[in-house]
Amino acid sequence: MISTILVATDGSETSSAAVDAAIGEAAVHRANLHVLCVVDSSIPQSTMAGPQSDVLDVNYQIITDVLTTEAKLVLEAASVSAEKAGIPVHLYLEYGDPRRVIIATAEEIGADLIVLGSTGRTGLEALLLGSVSSAVVTHAKISTMIIRRRD
Repeated sequence: MISTILVATDGSETSSAAVDAAIGEAAVHRANLHVLCVVDSSIPQSTMAGPQSDVLDVNYQIITDVLTTEAKLVLEAASVSAEKAGIPVHLYLEYGDPRRVIIATAEEIGADLIVLGSTGRTGLEALLLGSVSSAVVTHAKISTMIIRRRD
């Protein structure tokens, strides 16, 4: 029986489809819906670092603040969608490695199902960028539903 669903979203088209799928599953199972958006605070440092990074005056806090603002908008959009469907929703904004945070949050809330989108990265791109969905499927102790991008 599914009573608690966690959906992770970053606002992308695929993760928005995952939110819609999670709302549908919550309606079918009459489950509690939890929506998580993770701000990966390592992104600004890794994308800005380079051989001349000591020359740049990068304010990582400003970048993190912008990412946080975007995450709040993503959560609000998910909340509106859930409420339109008559599904009560719990929202979470967390910071860290999305792979670890998704699994930890699922454990903390006692989720029975994790729903997330996958961009379908393969090969070198997946090796270099990592795959959140792959890591969650591999390491989560509960069922995981992956919503794939349709081309």
